[in-house]
Amino acid sequence: MNHSLTEKPCSTLQHGLTLARLFLRVALICVASLGASTAHPQETWRAGLGGFVDGLVTTGLDQDAVAGAVVVIVSSEEVLLSRGYRLSDARTGRLMTPEEDVIPLASITKIFTALAILQLVDTGRIALDDPITRYLPGLDLNQRFGDITIVHLLSHTAGLEERYSGYFAAHPERDALSRIAQISAILPRQIRPPEEAIAYSNASYVLLGEIVAQVSGQSFEDYVATSILRPVGIDAPHFMHEPSGTKTPSPFHVWDAGRYLAIDPSPFPAIHAPSGGLALTAEDMGRIMQMLLKRGAVDGTAALSPDAIADLQRPVWPNRTAFAGRTLGYWTDTWAGHTVYYHGGTHFGFHTNMVLIPALDLAFFVAANGPSGSALMGLPRRALREVIAPQARPPSARVACDADCLHAYTGRFITTRRHETGLDRLRVHKAHKIEIRPTDEGMLLVSGLGYSRLFQATGEDQFETPEGDMRLGFRRDTAGRVTGAYFDGGIFSFDRLAFWQSAISLHSGMAAALTGSLLCLASAVAAWRSKRRAMGMSLWLGLVWLGCVIGSAAILNSVLNGRDLPSQATAGMGLWTLTGLYAAATITSIWAGTWLARPMKASNWVRSDRLLALVALPLFAWALLTAWMWNLPTAALTW
Repeated sequence: MNHSLTEKPCSTLQHGLTLARLFLRVALICVASLGASTAHPQETWRAGLGGFVDGLVTTGLDQDAVAGAVVVIVSSEEVLLSRGYRLSDARTGRLMTPEEDVIPLASITKIFTALAILQLVDTGRIALDDPITRYLPGLDLNQRFGDITIVHLLSHTAGLEERYSGYFAAHPERDALSRIAQISAILPRQIRPPEEAIAYSNASYVLLGEIVAQVSGQSFEDYVATSILRPVGIDAPHFMHEPSGTKTPSPFHVWDAGRYLAIDPSPFPAIHAPSGGLALTAEDMGRIMQMLLKRGAVDGTAALSPDAIADLQRPVWPNRTAFAGRTLGYWTDTWAGHTVYYHGGTHFGFHTNMVLIPALDLAFFVAANGPSGSALMGLPRRALREVIAPQARPPSARVACDADCLHAYTGRFITTRRHETGLDRLRVHKAHKIEIRPTDEGMLLVSGLGYSRLFQATGEDQFETPEGDMRLGFRRDTAGRVTGAYFDGGIFSFDRLAFWQSAISLHSGMAAALTGSLLCLASAVAAWRSKRRAMGMSLWLGLVWLGCVIGSAAILNSVLNGRDLPSQATAGMGLWTLTGLYAAATITSIWAGTWLARPMKASNWVRSDRLLALVALPLFAWALLTAWMWNLPTAALTW
C-alpha cells in the first residue's frame, strides 16, 4: 500500500516534468524564431528573390525582344544574387555573365563624376558654391541668365539646354585645340536662370569632368581610375573612347527579321567621358555598390572619403519640393516606405540602372543589351514592392480641388530637357510631352510618357496617384501663373508648352507657304485665261515658292529621319541648301512686293492676277517668320 501511495506522486512528478520540457522546447523555438527574424529580416524574402528575378527578367527579355541581361544584388557584406541571362553576343553564341561582360554604364558614369567633385570638396580644393569660371579659364559660355556654380552643374539646374545634333560627333580638326576650347565648341546655350528648374544636362557633367582635371592635375579618366576605382579593387576600367583591349565592351543587339543582330558600340568621344563614358562589369558594379553602402569602406578600411560618399545622398535644396528628387549625386524617391537613391543610363544600345536602399542595406544593378530594354529597369522597384517590402506606402490625404482649381493646371507641357535652337526642337518626341486635363471626379488625368495616370490633390500645387506611388507638382511664376510641372521631385520636369515650342507653328508656316504658292499659280492660270499670258510675276512667284516648300519638306524629312544626328559631325549639304531656299523665297517675296506696289487703277485690280498674289504675300511673310523662329536659315551654322 505504501508502495502504491509513493508510486503515484512520482508518476505525477514525471508527467509534470514532461509537460515542462514540452513548454520549454516550444518557448525556445519561439524565442529562436523571433531572434532569427529580428537578426536576419532578409531571411523572409531571400529564398524567393532568385525565382522572382528569374521570372521577371526572362519575361521582360521576351516582351522587349532583348538578347541578354545581367542582374547583381548585394548587401554591404555579401553578394545576394549575381546572374547573367541569355545572349551576350549573338555572333558567337556567348552567354552573358556578370564577370566577363563589360557594360557601357552610360549616364551612371555621372555618379563617379559627382563623387570625384565631392572628394575635391572634402579636401578643401573647391567649394560647391564656387563659380565654374574660377576653374575653367577661357571657357566660352555666355551665362546671360546668371552665374553657374558647381552645385548647379551637379544638380542639373544650371539652366543649360540639351544639345542633340552633332553633340556626340568626333571632330578631328579640333584635336589641336585645348580641352576647354573643345568643350566651348560643343556647349549648348543657357536658356533659363540657374535654379529655376531641373533640366537634365550632359553638358553640365562634361564641365564637371574638366573641373576635376584642372584641379587635380590629372585627366578625368586617370583621376577616376586611381582615386575611386583602384581603392575598390578595380584596376583596369574601360572608357568608351579608349582602344579595345582585354576589356572590350560587349555588343548591343537589335531584333531584325526574326533574329538578333549584334552591334559593337561606337567609340565615344573622350570629351564626353564624364557624362557617360565609363564601362565596367556587373561584378565590378557590385563592389562599387558595396563600397557606397559602407560609406567608402573596403575590407574594413576607409578607402574613400565617408563624407564625400554621404554627400552623394545629400539633398541639394531640401526645402524646395520642385527639387526634392535630386541629391548631389543621385535621383531619390520613396518606394514601399523606403528612401531609395538611383541613377540610370541609356546609350550605345544598352539600358542600365543602379539602385541603393541604405535602410535595408541593399543595392541593385541591372543592365540589358538592347535599345528596347527599358522595361527591365523597373526590376529593383518591383522586387522591393512585391518581395522585399510588399506593404504599399500609404497615400497622402486628399484635399479638395474644384473645377476652377483644376483648370489652372490644364494644358500641354514639354520637357525641360530640350534644345531651343533650330531643328533639335523637332527631336523632342511625343514621349517627352504630357497633356493634363481635369476629370469629372475632381482629379487630373496626365497623358504622356507612355501611359495615362490619374492624380488627386494632396496640397497646394501637389498631386499624387491614388495608389501613392507617383507624385506630381507644379511651378508658378511671380504672377502666380502655372508655368511648369514635375514628377517625383523633379526627375521629370516640364515647361508649359508655348506656341513657338510646338511643331504646329512650323507646320503652319509650311501650310501657309503651300497655300500661297497655289494661289499664285491660280492667279497665273487666271491671267492666261483672260490675257492669254501666263509668264508673269504670279507664275514665277508660285513656282519658286512651290519648289521651296517641296525642297524644304524633303530636306527636313531626310535630316530628321536619316543618319544618327548626335554622331553626325557636319550638317551636310541638305541644311546649306535649306538656307539657299530661304534666301530665294525671301528675294522673290521682296520682288513681288515691289511689283504689287506699282500704281494701278482700282478697277483693274478686280481683273488682275495681282489680286491673288497680294493675298498670297502675307502667307509668305508668315512662312518666312516661322522658318526664322525655327532657325531653319542658319540650321547648318548651329549644327
